[in-house]
Amino acid sequence: MINAISSLPRKRIGFYPTPFHGLGNLSTAYGIRLFMKREDLAGPGTISGSKTRLSEFILGRALQDGVTHVITQGVYLTNSGLQFAAACRSTGLTPILFLTRDATRHGEIEQYRGNLLLNMTMDVETHFFTTSGGAYWDAEEDLARMNDAMHARKTELEAQGHQVLIVPTGGAHEDGFVAHALTFAEMIEQARAADVELDYVYHTIGTGTALPGMLAAKLITGSRARFRSIAICSYDDGDWMNPQIIVDRTKTVLDRLGVPAPDDRTIRAEIDVDQRFIGEDYAVPSAESTAAIRELARHEGVFVGPVYTGKGLAGMLTHAREGRIEPGSTVAFLHTGDTGNLFEIGQVVGAVTG
Repeated sequence: MINAISSLPRKRIGFYPTPFHGLGNLSTAYGIRLFMKREDLAGPGTISGSKTRLSEFILGRALQDGVTHVITQGVYLTNSGLQFAAACRSTGLTPILFLTRDATRHGEIEQYRGNLLLNMTMDVETHFFTTSGGAYWDAEEDLARMNDAMHARKTELEAQGHQVLIVPTGGAHEDGFVAHALTFAEMIEQARAADVELDYVYHTIGTGTALPGMLAAKLITGSRARFRSIAICSYDDGDWMNPQIIVDRTKTVLDRLGVPAPDDRTIRAEIDVDQRFIGEDYAVPSAESTAAIRELARHEGVFVGPVYTGKGLAGMLTHAREGRIEPGSTVAFLHTGDTGNLFEIGQVVGAVTG
């Protein structure tokens, strides 16, 4: 598997392998052996995440193809957009962001905060659109408006002699899905170095870019670890994101690696998505995620964010309290980033103090 991945176009951007360490105090509190895989420490900057791995493969091919500008999209607090912008800056490509904001819930932008502030510090060309929902993919007209605007900018740049790549929201590009096969391979190796074998891997699932690669790696290696995915958006069949998309992307990864894919039913049986922790809406704090952020910080001095990783952590801790994680189990939580959003407005962060 590693040899097959090594043959793919790639531009080294992050610092790998990312750390994998025990959370001793929470382990004692919950009666499990709990570890954290730190994709938030991937680099190249101090606020990073799991999208940096995707960018290495997507931008690796882009550079090979002569791309000069990379357009990507997201909500105004996007982690993916920030990480792709940083990756572009580090490789000499020009990043362009198309961002949305739910003005009804979050108000007009009065000052740059969190990820948006970091994008502005990097002097990223940024285009803003107002939407009426928590995320623009909830409304077909908002999604169409965003896509039309991105392609119009692409056409304009190409007329000037540039070559432009559009990366879908969340970095959901087929060149990138293979990246997190490496994440899983690292976790398995690091767990063995710690003299443990993983029973569960927990992570937050949104745009569906981490699970396909990890799942493909599990199928290749035969690991016994089971994935538990905590959703931050609806994940039912027929939704914008859904299990069949994960199946299809997993098959894409296996194909890239030259490995025959099992049938859809076999892959789907590995997918376990819990939607109970979405809360009121995307990018809206919940009591459970706020409590989880504080609990991890108080016990371990480690921070997760309110939009993604806090909700994933809340799901994992709830599973432990409910007995879905058996006492004595070895569990890894994949920290995919999101810490920049701790410095967002109160409607996003919630009452993490007090």
